[in-house]
Amino acid sequence: MKKLVVIFLLISVCKIAHAQDATQKAFEKSYELEKTGNYTAAIQTLLTVYAAKNYEFNLRIGYLKYLAGAYAESMAYYQKSIDLMPYAIEPRLGYVYPAASLSKWDDVVTQYNAILKIDPKNSNVNYRLGVIYYNRKKYAQAYSLFEKVVNLYPFDYDGLIMYAWCNYRAGKLPQAK
Repeated sequence: MKKLVVIFLLISVCKIAHAQDATQKAFEKSYELEKTGNYTAAIQTLLTVYAAKNYEFNLRIGYLKYLAGAYAESMAYYQKSIDLMPYAIEPRLGYVYPAASLSKWDDVVTQYNAILKIDPKNSNVNYRLGVIYYNRKKYAQAYSLFEKVVNLYPFDYDGLIMYAWCNYRAGKLPQAK
């Protein structure tokens, strides 16, 4: 009986090791193919060992789909990563690129707001969301975001300029100067 259990465990360990080796090789091959610009082949390599409930697979395929110009599919893979790890910021940041490419600005805003709930001091997201609100003429919302950026990074040129423009739009001319 003990021999049977040991054999079963050895077989299980071998299968797991083989699956991990195949996954690692697929990822390595996908990076090689990405370097050459062959995004479709890089995706296909990963799909041969794809596991739908694996965060890393979905994140990587989302990125490759974005590079390949398959923006809607990219968003779907990034969304799977978000669903698997809701507090992870990287799939949300990845999601905004294909969404912006498709001019789905409300989706971009949704993701940026979700990131700021997780990481309220993310200066890049505060700045980018501020620019979106500024372009939508929502100056009060933009102002509060640029104010955070400027408080975090007082010498950030872009943040200071946009903060000044928001002050100008609000009629606060002395502060804008």
